[in-house]
Amino acid sequence: MVRLMVLASMLLFSLKLAAESQCVPTQYDETVSLDYVIDGDTIVLSDGRTVRLIGVNSPEIDRQYPELSEPYANQARQFMQQLLHKGQTLQLAFDQRKLDPYGRTLAYVYTEKGQHVQEALLGEGYAKARVYQNDYFWQCLNSVEALAREKQRGLWSHPSYQAKQISQLNRDDRNQWREIRGTVTGFERKAQHLWLIIDEKFYVGIPREDFRKFSNILNLNLLESPVIVRGQLYYSYKKWQLISYHPSQISLVNEP
Repeated sequence: MVRLMVLASMLLFSLKLAAESQCVPTQYDETVSLDYVIDGDTIVLSDGRTVRLIGVNSPEIDRQYPELSEPYANQARQFMQQLLHKGQTLQLAFDQRKLDPYGRTLAYVYTEKGQHVQEALLGEGYAKARVYQNDYFWQCLNSVEALAREKQRGLWSHPSYQAKQISQLNRDDRNQWREIRGTVTGFERKAQHLWLIIDEKFYVGIPREDFRKFSNILNLNLLESPVIVRGQLYYSYKKWQLISYHPSQISLVNEP
């Protein structure tokens, strides 16, 4: 009962923010009807299509072993079920890519009152901002996530979702998507990458062909700047490394 009351209060707060949506499309591409919510970032429409929300990633629910679900996975689904209901009219806005590798429709989802579902999820800490390929609203979504992170809302209050220090990394982190917190201590150009060096021992590679995407970041004086970097980690030549293909993977942060 207490959990439902908390979810309801958060939902009311999100509804108040509907008119203040930052990620507003120039037009909606399709009007649809909701059938049901699968989880925090996936819904099914009345025409049978599955829609994966662009730009967000909510904690995963383990269907076979529910007790192994990621923290806040069930809360994210419950929040979506409070926000949306069967038969509800929704508006979809598409980005460059309309289908993911699993055949799901990729869309920014809005209620009939103009509330952006992705912003609502991020604002209450029930999802992380994550760029896969579509990125029209990435800066907007990142800013919403940043505020939720600062306020320690939802999953950001849980130890599992805190960015790691380099000293905390271990074998289990290899080939996993992780967030790393540290300070930029140097740069190095080598082969086809520009490497940002974090805390003198962690290397973030930016491919030469992607330099233009990072123009705003690379124009700043990042030396001695605290950052959070995110991506799939690998360990090579006795160094922890990740490759950053998109500027959303590097964020300037305030000192804790």
